[in-house]
Amino acid sequence: MRYLLLTALLIVSFFTANAQLSGYVDYPEMGVSFEIPSGWIGQETEEMIVLGSNTIPGLIIIQPHEYGLNELRQQAREGMNEGNGTSFQLMGNLENLNSNAIGGEFAGTLEYEAAKSYIVGIANPYGKGTGAIIMAITTPANYNSTYKNVCLQLFRSFRFKKIDHSSKIKEWKNYLSNSRLTYMDSYYSGSSTAGGVSGGYDSKTTIDLCGKGYFNFNSNSNVSAGGSGVSGYSSGSNAGQGTWDVEVSAGRLILALTYHNGEKRVYEMEYKDEKFYLDGSRYFVTSEGEYAPNCN
Repeated sequence: MRYLLLTALLIVSFFTANAQLSGYVDYPEMGVSFEIPSGWIGQETEEMIVLGSNTIPGLIIIQPHEYGLNELRQQAREGMNEGNGTSFQLMGNLENLNSNAIGGEFAGTLEYEAAKSYIVGIANPYGKGTGAIIMAITTPANYNSTYKNVCLQLFRSFRFKKIDHSSKIKEWKNYLSNSRLTYMDSYYSGSSTAGGVSGGYDSKTTIDLCGKGYFNFNSNSNVSAGGSGVSGYSSGSNAGQGTWDVEVSAGRLILALTYHNGEKRVYEMEYKDEKFYLDGSRYFVTSEGEYAPNCN
């Protein structure tokens, strides 16, 4: 199981954050809904929901995932090691909560501080789709049955709906097929004093998505610096080939590039204000002339 690290800033700012969540929470694009227990309030981050209480010390993390039940079971037995002083190992045996969920107690450290947790892993009952991890964390001294009970209360409130993304996937694949995606960025700063340092960089990335299902990826960057007594130039590039597809992850449509060596890169896609974005960066979509994709 892989979790994002909880920073001190997140914990300190949690109770003063805006758009706090409570009660019924619904994510229709994922087909997932649940009920936040009374006395707990939530804050949504980019990758998870964090719950806190004014009376119960500790945190509850709710995080989406795409694992099946067997994968959840294997990862739970292997434990988690996030690095930076965060790791947890299973204590005792896993519990089978139902045909799609497991639970267990874990002990370890959270950012180098001793911690104990009850964790529930829920697989999507419709097979491939968004599931959830529920993790109640506190110090070993504070840990008691309350944390398991609130985890199980949350788990029992989860409801799943089967979501059919096939029409959206088809629409995106038609849009992207036989096109070139281009990202460009540059910066230059001149010296404000005689003999001072000036420099800059420019970078360009192209992803050619071919109708036969393969892609060509090219990324080139140049960094230069110059001035009195200083001069330098460096450049780098890499290229790869493999297959591309449009997939769904946690209810979001992503562009997936799978290289021939098995490496996989994924980018969240978005189209807004007649502009196309990958992971929040704007890419130009072209298909003709000198801006056509290399699909030979």
